[in-house]
Amino acid sequence: MLRFFATRLAQLVLVVLAVTLLCYWMLNLLPGNPCVAAFGGAATEEQIAECERDRNLDDPVIVQWAKWGGDVLSGDFGKSYLTGRSFGEAITTALPRSLLLLAYSQILALGAAIPLGLWSGYKQNSLGDKIISGGAFGLLSIPVFVLGLVLILVFAVRLDWFDLSGYQPISEGLVAHFRVMFLPSVALAAGLLPVYLRLLRTDVIGTLREDFVGTAQAKGLPVRHVLLRHVLRPSSFTLMTIFGIQAAQAVNGAIVVEFMFDLDGVGSLLVAWVAAREFLLVQTLVAVIAVVFVTVTTIVDLLYAVLDPRVRRR
Repeated sequence: MLRFFATRLAQLVLVVLAVTLLCYWMLNLLPGNPCVAAFGGAATEEQIAECERDRNLDDPVIVQWAKWGGDVLSGDFGKSYLTGRSFGEAITTALPRSLLLLAYSQILALGAAIPLGLWSGYKQNSLGDKIISGGAFGLLSIPVFVLGLVLILVFAVRLDWFDLSGYQPISEGLVAHFRVMFLPSVALAAGLLPVYLRLLRTDVIGTLREDFVGTAQAKGLPVRHVLLRHVLRPSSFTLMTIFGIQAAQAVNGAIVVEFMFDLDGVGSLLVAWVAAREFLLVQTLVAVIAVVFVTVTTIVDLLYAVLDPRVRRR
């Protein structure tokens, strides 16, 4: 176990180093000067030169990146040159909103994909299986921004069931909170559900051919018992692997969803900071996302031991 965590820690460090260095290099390729943007174009050449020295913009990219890393390790996560707002202050407000959105979308996607995938695999090639599979392919083909606009138009504008007034914390009441968070969660979950469903269906079909499942059926056990106790666990390895990847990649879809539903989460911060060329803040946020990605995949690896005792013996 100690070897496992040491390996994962080394991977975490390497991933963060590689991702942040690549990100820093790509940001420096963007046109424009962040110091000019900070002063609004009204600065003198001396002021711009001083700003570039303060930001280390006159150094090579590798030196700028190394200085940023040293500041982060010392506890200085950077601040905005436009607003003076620190990274900690900005992320404290935005991160809970994004985490809740990602959590709700995953709960909705898995909550629908697991029963539908089990039933679709058990009823392979039946009319119900074809309807579920066709619906999954259709849902997968709809871009998130199109689905989001449809949900807003139908359920928020015409029916007025949900609210578009911006994020409402749980402290303001569960009803107000979920009136704001339900539609964006559905829009984001719609892209995850078909992937989970199709993978689980395929694995269920293979597991149903195993001898231990035939033995359970020969004993006369109820179908629900066979599917939940004997089929679901060994069929969940691929689903668990993809869940770890999709949970991190869902940040991409969250950027669009947060913008459409005015949630002002991490995705909105990232877009705003890239547009303003806030290199230090973007770097730190990318590092946080990389840490989250590796952490999620590590948790998924640990869950393998829960699903299959043979992994624990290894």
